[in-house]
Amino acid sequence: MRASRVLGLVFVLALIVSACGDDDATTTTSATTTVAASLTQTPGVLTVGSDIPYPPFEDFDASANVIGYDADLITEIAERLGLTVEWIDTDFDTIFTQLATGRFDVVASATTITPERAEQVDFTDPYYNSQQAFTVNTDLNPFIDGTEDLGEGDSVGVQTGTTGAAWATDNLGPLGVEVREFAAIADAFAAVEAGSVTGIINDEPSTVAEVGNRTGLEIVEVIDTNEHYGFGVDPARTALLAQMNTALAAMAADGTYQAIYDEWFDAPAGSILYEEMAPAAIGTEENPIQVLFVPSVSAEEIIAGGAVLAEALNTATGLFFEVSVPTSYAATIEAMCASPDNTIGFIPANAYVLANELCGVTPALKSLRYGYTEYWAEVIVPRDSDIDSLDDLNGKTWAYPDSTSTSGFLVPSGMFAALGITPGAGFEAGGHTGAVRAVYNNEAEFATVFFSPNIDLEGNTVWDGTSEDADIPAELIESCGLSAEADLVCDSLRPRDARRGLREEAPDVIQKVRILALSDPIPNDLMAYGPDFPSDLQDEITQAIKDFASGDPDAFAIAFDAYSWDNVADTNDAEFDSIRALLAALGYDLEDL
Repeated sequence: MRASRVLGLVFVLALIVSACGDDDATTTTSATTTVAASLTQTPGVLTVGSDIPYPPFEDFDASANVIGYDADLITEIAERLGLTVEWIDTDFDTIFTQLATGRFDVVASATTITPERAEQVDFTDPYYNSQQAFTVNTDLNPFIDGTEDLGEGDSVGVQTGTTGAAWATDNLGPLGVEVREFAAIADAFAAVEAGSVTGIINDEPSTVAEVGNRTGLEIVEVIDTNEHYGFGVDPARTALLAQMNTALAAMAADGTYQAIYDEWFDAPAGSILYEEMAPAAIGTEENPIQVLFVPSVSAEEIIAGGAVLAEALNTATGLFFEVSVPTSYAATIEAMCASPDNTIGFIPANAYVLANELCGVTPALKSLRYGYTEYWAEVIVPRDSDIDSLDDLNGKTWAYPDSTSTSGFLVPSGMFAALGITPGAGFEAGGHTGAVRAVYNNEAEFATVFFSPNIDLEGNTVWDGTSEDADIPAELIESCGLSAEADLVCDSLRPRDARRGLREEAPDVIQKVRILALSDPIPNDLMAYGPDFPSDLQDEITQAIKDFASGDPDAFAIAFDAYSWDNVADTNDAEFDSIRALLAALGYDLEDL
């Protein structure tokens, strides 16, 4: 309800100015269990911004504790997440600016979800619905029965930055009615009580509470604005948003929500319960299934392929899909957890393990590349290097793609630790191709990148599965170079490991860089569903993807060109135990991704 129509420029300018006052109040309530520290800015503490008092949603009791409908919901959510609650009392007209600058994790202040605000803030599922109310002092204005009776010379009081203010400006301002803004809603009510304004427009439930405590005031019209309240969440806290939505749904299911509602409301007109505000069915045009890809190559390339997949799935199932590429692997995980019943993720093995631990995403299909459901990490060195074994890597300069890469960093780190190998200085080279480049240019003494087996000219895998046979045979090395199709070819073989990425820049990369060793196998990328994704839709979509892969392999190859998938196979959680053990041994979590 308390919602302002914030224009983009206004919001940006507001970020420049500090909105924090020295007289803001802070209150803390306790909880008992534990939760992942990454949910909130301060581990174990949910920091909540609110404009207090605003009964019955937020208020102070005689001991300065925060009470009210919002307060009870937030306290219950925090209890379920194992967090304590820290309340920060602040002005409503700057509250979302303060959220954006990181002053608190959540806004709980009887706040309407608006499209304008949703561009800047993430909102929980709606938990309350209400209208605006027009109130007058009937002792002073006995002939005003509604806003239709207002005109030139009349005035209405509103709180600055609210949807009531927006409605009055849009609908009464053109009629010549003066819209008078007040920083505090109590001042607006005092003005109408004293007769200095003709009436007041404000959230209905808050108005009901105020009218009962003042003389001569009466609600003469309920304005059907149908506004949904949501808790505003810092966009950086996507995991927190997911957990809050899960808690709200559980509260609705187990009766806790109803009990809190009944404590604070006598079902005022227009009010509805959380569970009655169900979104459109999953897979409809209004609520398409979110298909998320990790940003391994350019987003444009991934989305182009994803559009082919979405069209094929729509044709097969009649469902609607929306493809996107979050900004990072971690953002992809958080997005899946934030929408647990409506997301499909195409993610690598390490991202899956972390997502599974965070919110319980479930695996469905693993990819096949060149007939393999697994790939490897390879250690590469200059071909003329005197490094002949992994033991020789001690103290040597190490280039790796980035610290989140499974094959480029995590698996090699585990392998080196197990063998007692301590590399020298290491650096992120900016992707697998960058790591190959560092070795090619002698900027690093070795690098770790991905390995996929060589194939022949017909696309068949030619490899016996041993490290010794992983590289191009010695007799073919001098033949390696670019083909007419700009592919890397060595006589009858086509390399498919990370060195291929440098082929146009350095066609002699095979002559200059060799494979020293391979890791144990690593599970390929996979497709996973959000933890609450409907099981019947899972079965339907999974089968549709299998049919797509087998029925139209060329189109499937286009859809997954960015990831080099050429088919899919069933998978299960146990197949990722090796990655799970590796991440545990390295102490790797979502913040490292």
